[in-house]
Formats: sequence, structure tokens, C-alpha cells
Amino acid sequence: MSPSPPSSSSHAETLLSLKRCITALEELNAELRTPAERKSNNQVLEGRVIQRLVCLTERVEDLVSEFDRRTTLGTTDSSDDEAFESSHMIENRWYRSYKKLVMWCPSVRMLIQSSAESSELAGMCNKLNRSADAARGDDTTSLKFAVASWLMQTSPTPNPVISNRDKSCHGFYHDTTGKLLCPVDYNWDDACREAIRNYHPDYRVTSYSWPSYLYRDGHYDTKNPTKGLFKGELLVKAVKHIFTSPTSAENPSASLSSCDFPKRRRTTGERCTRCDVAGLLGMKSIQPRAIAYTAVQLRFALSSAGSWRIMDDDFDQEEFYHNIVDYFELCPSREATKEVENLLLWWNQQVFGCRNVSEYRPQKTERLSVVMTSTAQ
Repeated sequence: MSPSPPSSSSHAETLLSLKRCITALEELNAELRTPAERKSNNQVLEGRVIQRLVCLTERVEDLVSEFDRRTTLGTTDSSDDEAFESSHMIENRWYRSYKKLVMWCPSVRMLIQSSAESSELAGMCNKLNRSADAARGDDTTSLKFAVASWLMQTSPTPNPVISNRDKSCHGFYHDTTGKLLCPVDYNWDDACREAIRNYHPDYRVTSYSWPSYLYRDGHYDTKNPTKGLFKGELLVKAVKHIFTSPTSAENPSASLSSCDFPKRRRTTGERCTRCDVAGLLGMKSIQPRAIAYTAVQLRFALSSAGSWRIMDDDFDQEEFYHNIVDYFELCPSREATKEVENLLLWWNQQVFGCRNVSEYRPQKTERLSVVMTSTAQ
């Protein structure tokens, strides 16, 4: 008597069993492969944070070396402000940047805390540095085209035309870009233009003067020098262009575009699939170093320099960057600290609007009704 053919149900069970085995093997293979890939991808992403949110020119290995030096001296306790400060300004800058580095690049902190060999740490630093330089290059190229477009939309239209490719006639050689770059200590008139273009010693352009584009409407009040500082329209557009999206830079402010109108309900199955640079970097509130980085990028975009450089004639881009960072991070008084807090709130409203309000202005709940009623019981 011949055996009966397998039933369709047993065939289906066998097929299902094989599919389970294949799925399990694929998951196992993914587990074996993913850690290295994820680690590499994370380091690339973290590297793109460095010049945008950590430091402009320092190399990762130099920041780590400064941490090692202070560890050897026993001066890395963040609770001891006296121990934090060194007698050398550059060393203090490096250590402050190191603290930003381990905050924005967790893989660096994890590797330092581990027993990793120096070759592994050197390899990671090299990868982070390359990624940082690539991100800066991307922003430089993107902003060059964007700034030329924004300026050509102004009224009256700049003449001659501001090219988005050849910058040789930009900077102080063009009235539109020259007026934006002109130090607020000078007046952009015929005498000033000629003096700056001819490198007159009484009209030197250095990092000791704020350029006009940092001020709202380019107006500098000698009696109130901080009024309008870091509120320049072009600076705000550049920050939004880099950290949120190029299209968001066209909106007057995020507070208007995202708060004044009711949100459209998301339909079933609709998902948000794109993330802006701020989201990818985990930046939920505006960072002073993001403003400083963008200010440097914007100055380069307005200048006549054809390639990225730190020294633009007498103007030191690195010192310019640190002057802005110090303005925000090293306030000399309580009044200055309060002024900076209000300035950062203004910036968050411009860039993020209603997004991330709890991040950039946490609610003080200790004096609100819920806490007050619970403590009164």
C-alpha cells in the first residue's frame, strides 16, 4: 500500500517553519553585523556636530589631550570652578570645548572611559575630524549660493549682480556685501570704502570690531552697544538655513510660521520621514556655538575669498568665533547673564518657534498651583 501524499496543512506548516528559521538567521546575522556599522555611522554623524556645535578649528585629539593633562594634574572636577580655570586662555578654551565634545559626541566619552588602545582612539579622532571638515565644507558651499540669492532679492537690486559662483568681486569690492561686512565702528561712506579697500592703517578690519551684519538693520548704538547685537536678519536666515532647512530660512520667523496657524491633522498612515540638521544632531534649542559658527560661515560667504581660510587679510576668523562664544558663555555680571538668556529665548523663538519650548525655556513648576496645593496639605 503506497503512502498517502502529505496534506496541504502539513506542507504549509513546513513552509512556515522554514520561514521562521530564515527570519531567525537573518536577525542573528544583523546582530553580528550591525554594531560595527552603527558605531561607524554614529561617528560620522557625531563628527558633523563638531565644528557646528563644539569648536571651529581645534582637532579632537587636542581636546582629548587637554582633558588628559588636567586629569594628570587632578583639575577636572567640574564642581571646582577655581580648578577649572588655567592661567592660559587657549587651554581654558580647549577644556570648555572638550566638555562640549563629550556632551555632543557620546562615543568619545565612552571610548575615553573604556580601556581602548591609543590606536583605536587615534582612529576615531581621525574619522571625527574628517567628518567635521566635510560638514563645514557642505555648509560653506550651500551658504554661498543661498546668500547670493538672498541679496539679489533685496531692493534695490544690487548692481553689479552678486554671483553665486565667482566671489572675487564680493567682500569690500561690492557695495552691498561691503556694507554688511563693514565694522560698526566705521561708517560705510565713500571715504571709508576707499580707505578699507586701500588697507589704510586707520581703517583696519579685524576681529576686534563687530561686522554690521550681526546687528538688526545694521544699526549700532554707541550708547547701548548690545542693542540689536546678534539679531541681524541675514544671520538669522543663515542659522535657519544650516540647522533647520533652506526653505525655513525664507520664513520671517518660526514663531509665526508654526504657532499662529492651526496644525493640519495628520491622516492615517501619514508619517514624517525627514529630519532637519538640528534634529539629526539632537539640538533642541539654539546653541551659542551654533550662532558663532554660522556668523563665521556667513562672513566667509560675504567675503571675496575664493577658498576657506582662517585669516582673511587682518581678520582672524577663529578669534571672531571665540569673541562670540565668550559673549554668550562668559558673562561678566548677572545683568549680562540675564541679557544673554533673553537673547537666546529670542533666538529660539526665531528658529524653533513652538517646537521644543520645554527644552529652551523649561517651566518652573515649584510655584505653580499643583505643587503649591500639595505642599499646603
